[in-house]
Amino acid sequence: MIGELLDSRYKIIQALAAGGFGHTYIAEDTRIPGNPKCIVKHLKPASSDPNLLPTARRLFLSEAETLARLGNHDQIPRLLAYFEANQEFYLVQELIVGHTLRQELIPGQKWHESDVISLLESLLPVLRFIHQQDVIHRDIKPDNIIRREHDGKLVLIDFGAVKQLRSDLTTTSSQASVTVSIGTPGYMATEQSQGKPRPNSDIYALGMICIQALTGLPPEQIREDLNTGELLWQDDVSASRGLVGVLTQMVRYHFKDRYQTAAEVLHGLEQLAHPPTVPIAVAATTPQYELTLEWIEGGQRRVQKIRQVQPTKNPGTFRIGRDPVQCDLVLSDPTISALHVEIFFNVRQQYFYLRNLRPSNPPLVNGQSLPTTELLLSQGNSIQLGQTILRVATIVLTRYPAGYQPPNYPPPPPVQPPTPVRQTLPPPQGNNSEKRTLAVSPASPPVEPIDSSPNSSQVSRSSSPAPIIVGISLAAVAAIAGGLFI
Repeated sequence: MIGELLDSRYKIIQALAAGGFGHTYIAEDTRIPGNPKCIVKHLKPASSDPNLLPTARRLFLSEAETLARLGNHDQIPRLLAYFEANQEFYLVQELIVGHTLRQELIPGQKWHESDVISLLESLLPVLRFIHQQDVIHRDIKPDNIIRREHDGKLVLIDFGAVKQLRSDLTTTSSQASVTVSIGTPGYMATEQSQGKPRPNSDIYALGMICIQALTGLPPEQIREDLNTGELLWQDDVSASRGLVGVLTQMVRYHFKDRYQTAAEVLHGLEQLAHPPTVPIAVAATTPQYELTLEWIEGGQRRVQKIRQVQPTKNPGTFRIGRDPVQCDLVLSDPTISALHVEIFFNVRQQYFYLRNLRPSNPPLVNGQSLPTTELLLSQGNSIQLGQTILRVATIVLTRYPAGYQPPNYPPPPPVQPPTPVRQTLPPPQGNNSEKRTLAVSPASPPVEPIDSSPNSSQVSRSSSPAPIIVGISLAAVAAIAGGLFI
């Protein structure tokens, strides 16, 4: 193959990889002055049945168009060309000059927290972009991240398309429905190892890279809880509780307990950079609406007051869920989403509203699924999050005395590994694993009305697409071609 001219244009000058997931070469583009180098990936179906070629060609072109669309991002290699020659398929991609992240992750050397945050801030927008294109990378690892030489930016390479082609085509046409996992052990989430990757499988992989950087340990040396499958690394690092909390949620064992989108992770990082401000003083003559929630937790009655104006982690809204990094009210019920709902006060309409933040796990209001993204709250409403039912006990209008400040409630909870949940998939077993149970934050004590607070007048307000995995369509080529890409 060395020295061969493909498509009367691309001269092969060096082999990079062969076997496994196909053949990869460095080539020169002879039609451009200076003969710039590029990457050529050669996909050769073993079956040459002419009746199957049209369908195989259609699937290949569709997949190539997806890769071309992804190349519009500055931190993803551009697809320069794709063509067919002698019933074999070729992809031509931009050559990224630089070094891989693997060269920066030196065993035993721990990164500073600021460097890990910089890594997240660089790659999370790339993940957000590819997931918005309904694409899952499926093989995020240090070897597939290149720090570009000319500007120092991190570039995400080697999407799973070619690898899916190889793996799915290892079966005959009668076995084409068999799912083969794509990825690298240590960076693969549980569901991905079962052949069912999701967008937040990529988030898991990026989280593992960050933990590797913080601990100086490769993934296979990270301990895990044998009962829950959760990773135990938090005591091995010198990092802020906030960053530890973000990374812990990125790598939760079950995908439902992780951040669902890259945007959610970015929001968590923003909270680290902009912590809650000091309590806000309320003018003596300014009335404050106040909503009281009641619920039962651990056999005890709990009370939470939400005021029209009060300091919160996301200014202007009061958030409820399981994530102590993002939420003002943290509930331990494992069926509740990490960031589930938020309550806010509409100043113009003078009402409290409930907003759903998890469309895949909507709250039930008075027994009915939240019909819209926002709903006006009235006294007596019941709000069911997972298995927990919150009741709007009162909505009152209060006037505060001069100099009074609403307490900064609830106090920021310690950021710890989330409460272990019973896994739906058995965690992997290993002789080097260490059994340990993650700490569970103690339940918050009930908050009762403050005796010294002013008189309140009660206000009567009674109520009257599946992501496309790069390469998955080409997997059908296996069924058609009935052989391997070699």
